[in-house]
Amino acid sequence: MNRLDRYLAGTVATIMLLSMVGLLGILSLFTVMEEIENVGTNYRLWDVLVYTVYTTPRRFYELVPYSALIGCLVGLGLLASNSELTVMRASGVSTLSITGSVIKPTLVLAAISLSLGEFVIPDAERVAHNDKERALSDEDHITPEFGLWYREGNRYIHFDVVGEDGVLEGVSHYVFDEHDKLRSVRFARRAVYAEALGGWQLEGVVGTEIEPLATRRFDIASEVWKTDLTPSFLSTELLVAPDKLSVRQLSAKIDYMRRQGLASEVYELGFWRRVLQPLAVMGLVLVAISFVFGPLREASMGTRVVMGLVIGILFKFIQDLLAPASLVFGFSSLIATLIPILMCFVFGFVLLRRAA
Repeated sequence: MNRLDRYLAGTVATIMLLSMVGLLGILSLFTVMEEIENVGTNYRLWDVLVYTVYTTPRRFYELVPYSALIGCLVGLGLLASNSELTVMRASGVSTLSITGSVIKPTLVLAAISLSLGEFVIPDAERVAHNDKERALSDEDHITPEFGLWYREGNRYIHFDVVGEDGVLEGVSHYVFDEHDKLRSVRFARRAVYAEALGGWQLEGVVGTEIEPLATRRFDIASEVWKTDLTPSFLSTELLVAPDKLSVRQLSAKIDYMRRQGLASEVYELGFWRRVLQPLAVMGLVLVAISFVFGPLREASMGTRVVMGLVIGILFKFIQDLLAPASLVFGFSSLIATLIPILMCFVFGFVLLRRAA
């Protein structure tokens, strides 16, 4: 990297960092203000601050595309206002070379966000929401008010209480045949996860087998329920939204749900958003570069910041519009994720060609 590359990359990286700090500070303040409304006997101001700290990596991850966008718009805009970009191009430096220099800090920022998304955010989100739910409910479990339903193939399972220590209470199983007729009902007072057994040890089991001509009741002190379901899988299901899981967790979740014949579209959408986020960052940066060399060449810094926010909001709006649309109308989540990214690349290339 020569001196000009370092100068361009350093300028843009500095503005990206300042943008991230500013946006992160504003959103964190909003989070504190929102959570203060829940402060009570067990959920105190200290818990609010801890929750805000644990959820900061997720906000950082979500702000990366918009910080990169504003950083490029303002950073290159400063160079354009001082006629430095004009001098560079008059000296024979191509627009492509300048773009390459600006992309480098963007790649670093995207790599940091990917690392956070893969190794930090899922666990941080789980801990943050677990501590919050336990403080608000004053109970040593994380179960919703009416329990949790789960499905494995033709088996429907309801948990009254899901404990954090690998213990379930009130486990009901309803088994249907291929004609959707109920064939078996059983209730276990308690279930303890036993990895060595490949599932859960059910205790205090009572139930009924429904035969075509008769029914049979049974009462068993203990039996093993073999399943791929684990305590961490359950806590993740309850506490961490699909778009906050890591790529590895999403891939495993999708495979598991497909094996069980369950709908996995929500997790596929989260998977593609994770995988394609670097492309989304690059697309927004390309739009920023094309604007600086084109329509915003002579604009003020305030205009560039506002334009960056407008572009970011528009990009987010299209993303949030296509995501549920793909679930409702049944088209591929990959297509829903790619459309706004491709729009950015096409728009950016067209403007750059006109400015070249």
